[in-house]
Amino acid sequence: MGATVHQAVTLQFKAMNNQAEYVALIAGLNFALSIAVKRVQVFSNSQLVVNQVNRLFETKDEVLRKYPQLARPLISQFEDFSLTHIPREENQVADRLAKEGLPDLRRTQVFERPSFECTEVSSEEQPPCWMDRILSYLKNGTQPEDRQEAQKLKLVCAKYTLVDGELYRRSYAKPLTRCLRPEEALKIMEAVHRGECEIHARGRSLVMRILRQGFFWPNIHKDAQVFVEKCSQCQYYADMQRQPAGYLKPINSSWPFAVWGLDFLGPMPTTIKNYKWILVAVDYFTKWIEAKPLTQPNA
Repeated sequence: MGATVHQAVTLQFKAMNNQAEYVALIAGLNFALSIAVKRVQVFSNSQLVVNQVNRLFETKDEVLRKYPQLARPLISQFEDFSLTHIPREENQVADRLAKEGLPDLRRTQVFERPSFECTEVSSEEQPPCWMDRILSYLKNGTQPEDRQEAQKLKLVCAKYTLVDGELYRRSYAKPLTRCLRPEEALKIMEAVHRGECEIHARGRSLVMRILRQGFFWPNIHKDAQVFVEKCSQCQYYADMQRQPAGYLKPINSSWPFAVWGLDFLGPMPTTIKNYKWILVAVDYFTKWIEAKPLTQPNA
């Protein structure tokens, strides 16, 4: 018997039950591929999803017809795969987890938009980009003649894999993330930055939302910052500091132990006595430091 791993998915867009089942299926397949699983048995209480993936019948719903196109390339990467329908009353463990949720949010994937909306990118002739050398090596074994450069390329390519001809980056903390070309990255940034509610995510928040959606490119932090700086609405309405910069004014003390500075440090690793915060006091005159461990950050 192996270990049991729980992975939760949170949808931040309106979705039907069958659509949520498809998102969970695709997220689970990506997670299985990221940990090198070769054989998978999937059980679902959605008869529509099971029969559609197994090609027993097709649906007329335009949205649901797009999900098998995302799932089947992932399924083809497994040596053995089966998808079986299970009655709802026999699926109590999954139902209980869905109602209670996972306390560890790091094991929760958040989808702000349907995956097929972010992946509908033109497949026309693409200009050269950072992915070309990696794709050439993984597909054809092409590498530079210089021995050192070839070794560097091998080390870089070890972080990537091919799924149905598409380049994905491996990760220790989350499933495979799809690598994007510059023009694809721009469309993804526009979609995620705008969001369903015109949230206009900025900087690090925008980067984390893109990564949670399952996309990656090397200069994502720099590109996100430049993209936000070019957004006129963000520059006009953003909550940023507009007061002119001034000189720092240090706090002076005329004699020892007259003026103290207090601050909390933590949370630290919990000790045997349940201490995990430190109250630090510094005398402004002598720079003398006093520290006291606390269980809670209050006076």
